[in-house]
Amino acid sequence: MRNIMLFIDDVAGAEALAKKALIVACQCNANLQLCNIAAKMGHKKALVSHYDDEFLEIENFGLKADELAQQLQAINYPEGSFIPVVEYCEISNFNPAIVKEMVVKHNIWLIIMDEKQLKHIKNQDTGNLAFEEINGLNCPVLIMPAKFEVSNFNKIAYVTDLRYCDFGVIRFLKVFNAALFVTHVSAPGLPDMDERYAQEILAEEVSLKTNYLKMFLRNIKSSINIKAPINKVLDSLEIKMFAIVNKKHRTFERLFDRFPQKTQVYHKLPTLIFPYLNWFNQSSFYS
Repeated sequence: MRNIMLFIDDVAGAEALAKKALIVACQCNANLQLCNIAAKMGHKKALVSHYDDEFLEIENFGLKADELAQQLQAINYPEGSFIPVVEYCEISNFNPAIVKEMVVKHNIWLIIMDEKQLKHIKNQDTGNLAFEEINGLNCPVLIMPAKFEVSNFNKIAYVTDLRYCDFGVIRFLKVFNAALFVTHVSAPGLPDMDERYAQEILAEEVSLKTNYLKMFLRNIKSSINIKAPINKVLDSLEIKMFAIVNKKHRTFERLFDRFPQKTQVYHKLPTLIFPYLNWFNQSSFYS
Protein backbone atom coordinates (compact mmCIF):
# COMPACT_ATOMS: atom_id res chain seq x y z
CA MET A 1 0.00 0.00 0.00
CA ARG A 2 1.28 3.46 -0.85
CA ASN A 3 1.91 5.78 2.10
CA ILE A 4 2.33 9.55 2.00
CA MET A 5 4.06 11.38 4.85
CA LEU A 6 3.31 15.03 5.56
CA PHE A 7 5.67 16.92 7.86
CA ILE A 8 4.06 19.42 10.23
CA ASP A 9 6.04 21.98 12.19
CA ASP A 10 3.26 24.51 12.75
CA VAL A 11 -0.09 22.93 13.58
CA ALA A 12 -1.86 26.28 13.62
CA GLY A 13 -1.15 26.69 9.91
CA ALA A 14 -1.15 23.04 8.93
CA GLU A 15 -4.83 22.38 8.29
CA ALA A 16 -4.85 23.79 4.74
CA LEU A 17 -1.67 21.89 3.84
CA ALA A 18 -3.04 18.67 5.34
CA LYS A 19 -6.20 18.97 3.26
CA LYS A 20 -4.08 19.39 0.12
CA ALA A 21 -2.10 16.28 1.06
CA LEU A 22 -5.37 14.41 1.56
CA ILE A 23 -6.46 15.32 -1.99
CA VAL A 24 -3.15 13.95 -3.31
CA ALA A 25 -3.64 10.77 -1.25
CA CYS A 26 -7.13 10.26 -2.66
CA GLN A 27 -5.92 10.68 -6.24
CA CYS A 28 -3.08 8.18 -5.70
CA ASN A 29 -5.01 5.67 -3.54
CA ALA A 30 -2.52 6.23 -0.75
CA ASN A 31 -2.75 6.49 3.02
CA LEU A 32 -1.64 9.66 4.80
CA GLN A 33 0.60 9.96 7.83
CA LEU A 34 0.96 13.28 9.62
CA CYS A 35 4.39 13.58 11.19
CA ASN A 36 4.67 16.25 13.87
CA ILE A 37 8.27 17.44 13.98
CA ALA A 38 7.67 19.98 16.73
CA ALA A 39 6.24 17.61 19.29
CA LYS A 40 8.38 18.86 22.15
CA MET A 41 7.81 22.55 21.60
CA GLY A 42 4.68 22.59 23.79
CA HIS A 43 4.31 24.08 27.25
CA LYS A 44 5.92 27.35 26.23
CA LYS A 45 4.51 30.84 26.59
CA ALA A 46 3.23 32.70 23.57
CA LEU A 47 1.84 36.17 22.90
CA VAL A 48 -1.53 36.28 21.15
CA SER A 49 -3.51 39.18 19.73
CA HIS A 50 -6.76 40.02 21.51
CA TYR A 51 -9.24 42.68 20.41
CA ASP A 52 -6.71 44.29 18.05
CA ASP A 53 -4.77 46.32 20.60
CA GLU A 54 -4.29 43.97 23.56
CA PHE A 55 -1.86 41.10 23.98
CA LEU A 56 -2.38 38.30 26.47
CA GLU A 57 0.26 35.85 27.59
CA ILE A 58 -1.06 32.28 27.44
CA GLU A 59 0.27 28.78 27.87
CA ASN A 60 0.56 26.57 24.79
CA PHE A 61 -0.29 23.14 26.19
CA GLY A 62 1.08 21.01 23.40
CA LEU A 63 0.43 20.77 19.70
CA LYS A 64 -2.75 19.12 18.41
CA ALA A 65 -1.56 17.36 15.27
CA ASP A 66 -3.17 14.13 16.50
CA GLU A 67 -6.56 15.88 16.61
CA LEU A 68 -6.00 17.15 13.07
CA ALA A 69 -5.40 13.56 11.94
CA GLN A 70 -8.66 12.51 13.60
CA GLN A 71 -10.56 15.30 11.86
CA LEU A 72 -9.19 14.32 8.46
CA GLN A 73 -10.10 10.68 9.06
CA ALA A 74 -13.67 11.68 9.89
CA ILE A 75 -14.31 13.47 6.57
CA ASN A 76 -17.26 12.11 4.60
CA TYR A 77 -16.27 10.76 1.18
CA PRO A 78 -18.51 10.08 -1.83
CA GLU A 79 -19.84 6.55 -1.91
CA GLY A 80 -17.48 4.14 -3.66
CA SER A 81 -14.46 6.46 -3.50
CA PHE A 82 -11.11 5.55 -2.00
CA ILE A 83 -10.86 6.48 1.69
CA PRO A 84 -7.31 7.11 2.92
CA VAL A 85 -6.30 5.98 6.37
CA VAL A 86 -4.94 9.01 8.25
CA GLU A 87 -2.45 8.32 11.03
CA TYR A 88 -0.28 10.41 13.33
CA CYS A 89 3.30 10.13 14.52
CA GLU A 90 5.89 12.50 15.95
CA ILE A 91 9.63 13.01 16.05
CA SER A 92 11.52 15.31 18.40
CA ASN A 93 14.64 15.76 16.29
CA PHE A 94 14.51 16.42 12.55
CA ASN A 95 17.54 15.29 10.59
CA PRO A 96 18.12 13.43 7.31
CA ALA A 97 19.16 10.17 8.97
CA ILE A 98 15.96 9.97 11.03
CA VAL A 99 13.79 10.82 8.04
CA LYS A 100 15.47 8.11 5.94
CA GLU A 101 14.79 5.58 8.68
CA MET A 102 11.14 6.63 8.80
CA VAL A 103 10.80 6.25 5.03
CA VAL A 104 11.96 2.64 5.33
CA LYS A 105 10.07 1.85 8.54
CA HIS A 106 6.73 3.21 7.31
CA ASN A 107 7.19 2.23 3.64
CA ILE A 108 6.77 5.86 2.57
CA TRP A 109 5.92 6.36 -1.11
CA LEU A 110 5.99 10.17 -1.11
CA ILE A 111 6.96 12.97 1.28
CA ILE A 112 5.04 16.25 1.13
CA MET A 113 6.51 19.47 2.50
CA ASP A 114 5.29 23.03 2.51
CA GLU A 115 7.63 25.32 0.58
CA LYS A 116 8.19 27.57 3.59
CA GLN A 117 9.34 24.58 5.63
CA LEU A 118 12.53 24.54 3.59
CA LYS A 119 13.48 27.67 5.50
CA HIS A 120 11.84 26.96 8.85
CA ILE A 121 12.34 23.28 9.74
CA LYS A 122 15.21 23.10 12.18
CA ASN A 123 17.14 20.46 14.03
CA GLN A 124 17.29 21.08 17.77
CA ASP A 125 21.07 21.22 17.79
CA THR A 126 22.19 22.60 14.45
CA GLY A 127 19.77 24.53 12.30
CA ASN A 128 17.87 24.18 9.06
CA LEU A 129 18.18 20.64 7.76
CA ALA A 130 15.22 20.60 5.39
CA PHE A 131 17.40 21.35 2.39
CA GLU A 132 19.84 18.61 3.41
CA GLU A 133 16.89 16.25 3.50
CA ILE A 134 15.97 17.19 -0.08
CA ASN A 135 19.53 16.50 -1.20
CA GLY A 136 19.77 13.18 0.60
CA LEU A 137 16.21 11.93 0.23
CA ASN A 138 15.53 8.26 -0.45
CA CYS A 139 12.03 8.71 -1.84
CA PRO A 140 10.30 11.42 -3.92
CA VAL A 141 9.35 14.66 -2.17
CA LEU A 142 6.62 17.07 -3.27
CA ILE A 143 7.20 20.74 -2.43
CA MET A 144 3.81 22.43 -2.12
CA PRO A 145 3.52 26.23 -2.56
CA ALA A 146 1.30 27.77 0.10
CA LYS A 147 -0.97 29.60 -2.36
CA PHE A 148 -1.51 26.72 -4.78
CA GLU A 149 -5.04 25.27 -4.70
CA VAL A 150 -4.92 21.51 -5.24
CA SER A 151 -7.81 19.91 -7.11
CA ASN A 152 -6.47 17.17 -9.38
CA PHE A 153 -3.04 16.71 -10.89
CA ASN A 154 -4.39 16.03 -14.36
CA LYS A 155 -1.41 17.56 -16.23
CA ILE A 156 2.18 16.90 -15.18
CA ALA A 157 5.41 18.05 -16.84
CA TYR A 158 8.50 15.91 -16.40
CA VAL A 159 11.63 17.94 -17.24
CA THR A 160 14.51 15.71 -18.40
CA ASP A 161 16.92 14.90 -21.18
CA LEU A 162 14.82 12.38 -23.10
CA ARG A 163 17.94 10.37 -23.96
CA TYR A 164 18.37 9.62 -20.26
CA CYS A 165 14.71 9.45 -19.22
CA ASP A 166 14.18 7.61 -15.91
CA PHE A 167 11.63 4.85 -16.42
CA GLY A 168 11.18 4.71 -12.64
CA VAL A 169 9.97 8.30 -12.68
CA ILE A 170 7.45 7.51 -15.44
CA ARG A 171 6.14 4.48 -13.56
CA PHE A 172 5.77 6.58 -10.42
CA LEU A 173 3.90 9.35 -12.26
CA LYS A 174 1.56 6.81 -13.88
CA VAL A 175 -0.18 6.55 -10.51
CA PHE A 176 -1.66 10.03 -11.03
CA ASN A 177 -3.22 8.88 -14.35
CA ALA A 178 -2.49 12.33 -15.72
CA ALA A 179 -1.48 13.64 -19.12
CA LEU A 180 2.30 13.52 -18.87
CA PHE A 181 4.28 16.08 -20.87
CA VAL A 182 7.86 14.90 -21.17
CA THR A 183 9.70 18.20 -21.53
CA HIS A 184 13.08 17.55 -23.13
CA VAL A 185 16.05 19.76 -22.26
CA SER A 186 19.47 18.67 -23.45
CA ALA A 187 22.00 17.87 -20.76
CA PRO A 188 24.94 20.32 -20.60
CA GLY A 189 27.35 19.71 -23.46
CA LEU A 190 24.91 17.68 -25.58
CA PRO A 191 23.27 18.90 -28.82
CA ASP A 192 19.57 19.58 -29.19
CA MET A 193 17.34 16.76 -30.41
CA ASP A 194 15.62 16.66 -33.79
CA GLU A 195 11.86 16.73 -33.31
CA ARG A 196 11.17 13.55 -35.27
CA TYR A 197 13.93 11.63 -33.51
CA ALA A 198 12.66 12.79 -30.11
CA GLN A 199 9.12 11.67 -30.97
CA GLU A 200 10.44 8.24 -31.99
CA ILE A 201 12.29 7.80 -28.69
CA LEU A 202 9.24 8.81 -26.70
CA ALA A 203 6.89 6.48 -28.59
CA GLU A 204 9.12 3.48 -29.24
CA GLU A 205 11.26 3.49 -26.12
CA VAL A 206 9.76 5.37 -23.20
CA SER A 207 6.02 4.92 -23.75
CA LEU A 208 6.31 1.31 -24.87
CA LYS A 209 8.61 0.17 -22.07
CA THR A 210 6.65 1.93 -19.34
CA ASN A 211 3.27 0.90 -20.77
CA TYR A 212 1.87 4.41 -20.58
CA LEU A 213 0.19 6.04 -23.57
CA LYS A 214 -0.84 9.39 -22.10
CA MET A 215 2.55 10.94 -22.87
CA PHE A 216 3.30 13.98 -24.99
CA LEU A 217 6.56 15.60 -26.06
CA ARG A 218 7.67 19.17 -25.57
CA ASN A 219 11.10 19.59 -27.15
CA ILE A 220 13.01 22.61 -25.82
CA LYS A 221 16.00 23.62 -27.91
CA SER A 222 17.62 26.19 -25.66
CA SER A 223 20.50 24.73 -23.69
CA ILE A 224 21.64 28.03 -22.17
CA ASN A 225 18.53 29.51 -20.58
CA ILE A 226 15.90 26.85 -20.06
CA LYS A 227 13.72 28.78 -17.63
CA ALA A 228 11.79 30.91 -20.13
CA PRO A 229 10.82 28.07 -22.51
CA ILE A 230 9.90 25.80 -19.60
CA ASN A 231 7.76 28.58 -18.15
CA LYS A 232 5.98 28.80 -21.50
CA VAL A 233 5.26 25.07 -21.44
CA LEU A 234 3.96 25.19 -17.87
CA ASP A 235 1.74 28.21 -18.47
CA SER A 236 0.39 27.42 -21.95
CA LEU A 237 -0.58 23.87 -21.01
CA GLU A 238 -1.92 24.80 -17.55
CA ILE A 239 0.39 22.28 -15.92
CA LYS A 240 -0.55 21.38 -12.33
CA MET A 241 2.79 19.89 -11.23
CA PHE A 242 6.26 19.50 -12.64
CA ALA A 243 8.81 16.82 -11.84
CA ILE A 244 12.61 16.77 -11.95
CA VAL A 245 15.36 14.40 -10.83
CA ASN A 246 17.76 15.77 -8.25
CA LYS A 247 21.50 15.81 -8.97
CA LYS A 248 21.13 14.74 -12.59
CA HIS A 249 22.44 16.83 -15.50
CA ARG A 250 22.20 19.93 -13.29
CA THR A 251 18.54 20.35 -14.24
CA PHE A 252 17.66 21.30 -10.68
CA GLU A 253 20.38 23.93 -10.48
CA ARG A 254 19.52 25.33 -13.91
CA LEU A 255 15.94 25.91 -12.81
CA PHE A 256 16.43 27.09 -9.23
CA ASP A 257 19.01 29.67 -8.19
CA ARG A 258 19.95 29.56 -4.51
CA PHE A 259 17.17 27.11 -3.69
CA PRO A 260 15.03 27.39 -1.63
CA GLN A 261 15.11 31.19 -1.37
CA LYS A 262 14.08 31.78 -5.00
CA THR A 263 11.78 28.81 -5.54
CA GLN A 264 8.61 30.86 -5.89
CA VAL A 265 10.38 33.47 -7.99
CA TYR A 266 10.75 30.79 -10.65
CA HIS A 267 7.32 29.22 -10.71
CA LYS A 268 4.46 28.82 -8.24
CA LEU A 269 3.70 25.18 -9.01
CA PRO A 270 4.11 22.07 -6.87
CA THR A 271 7.54 20.61 -7.58
CA LEU A 272 8.09 16.85 -7.39
CA ILE A 273 11.76 16.05 -6.77
CA PHE A 274 13.04 12.52 -7.36
CA PRO A 275 16.24 11.00 -6.02
CA TYR A 276 18.83 10.28 -8.67
CA LEU A 277 19.84 6.87 -7.31
CA ASN A 278 18.99 4.36 -4.58
CA TRP A 279 15.31 4.88 -4.06
CA PHE A 280 13.94 2.97 -1.13
CA ASN A 281 11.92 -0.09 -2.14
CA GLN A 282 11.23 1.08 -5.68
CA SER A 283 9.09 -1.91 -6.59
CA SER A 284 6.44 -0.90 -4.04
CA PHE A 285 6.08 2.50 -5.72
CA TYR A 286 4.57 1.00 -8.84
CA SER A 287 1.89 -1.24 -7.32
